[in-house]
Amino acid sequence: MQRLLSACLSVSLLAGCATAPPYTGPGPHPQVERGAAVPPVDVLGNVLALPMKLLLWSWEFDLHSISPQTEEKLVEYINTQQLPAFKDAKFQLNEYNPGQDLARLVHNHHVAWPYRLLIGFPVTLLSDVLLPGRLFPWGDYYNPYNNTVHLFSDHPAIALHEAGHTHDFSARRWKGTYALCRIIPGVDLYQEYKATKEAIHYLRVTDDHETELNAYKILYPAYGTYVGAYFFPPIGTVAGALLGHATGRSEAALRSTYFKEQDQKMQEAITTPAVITPAPPTAHSQEPVPASP
Repeated sequence: MQRLLSACLSVSLLAGCATAPPYTGPGPHPQVERGAAVPPVDVLGNVLALPMKLLLWSWEFDLHSISPQTEEKLVEYINTQQLPAFKDAKFQLNEYNPGQDLARLVHNHHVAWPYRLLIGFPVTLLSDVLLPGRLFPWGDYYNPYNNTVHLFSDHPAIALHEAGHTHDFSARRWKGTYALCRIIPGVDLYQEYKATKEAIHYLRVTDDHETELNAYKILYPAYGTYVGAYFFPPIGTVAGALLGHATGRSEAALRSTYFKEQDQKMQEAITTPAVITPAPPTAHSQEPVPASP
């Protein structure tokens, strides 16, 4: 076991040993960081993520190469937020930075120190330091104890979903208690629902139809895996994902039809000339009748 942990730590250090490359994307943002590309680690991460890629039917999941377009969508959402805890959050894009993760655990005063010490430290040590998502196929996640989002998928809806977790936690008064409550069965379903709802709501109010339709196809089956995990995993996980695929694609089809109908109505309103109907004459507008001689 000790050798395994040492090997994992060595590979993880390799994943983050290089500094970030010249910045690409919409431009530097104080809350967003990009990790340097390490091809051997990134390729291995893709290989290890193949089962989940297949289950979610998305090559972009855990791709370990995040496009400027996905980052731009994330930055747009970040710029709409004003909650203090959200503005203090960090978004790491395919980055392994254990020193920063541990330092943020110490300085994240949005969560009370007993939670950070007793729960946050072992969680951060395991998920962010020893077995990081930069290599292992845990997928994208938000660590509320150090207020950090770890993104590895090149999918705008997934990025918004994880930012939705940040928004959800930032709006809570007792953030440590809310994080701890995730161990209670069913609470994780509620938290995942809130994050997905926030992501889709943002896409609707910004009229990003394409990303919204794609969101149903990835976030619904992902949510289905959480539901199915309560029933005979891993069979239940697969069944939940399949049900999520069916529900998500059905919702996407309905929304697509709605968008087409709205576009058609708008086009008809533009091309159809307005018909001006003259108002009927009123008593005041009638010609005066000449008096008889």
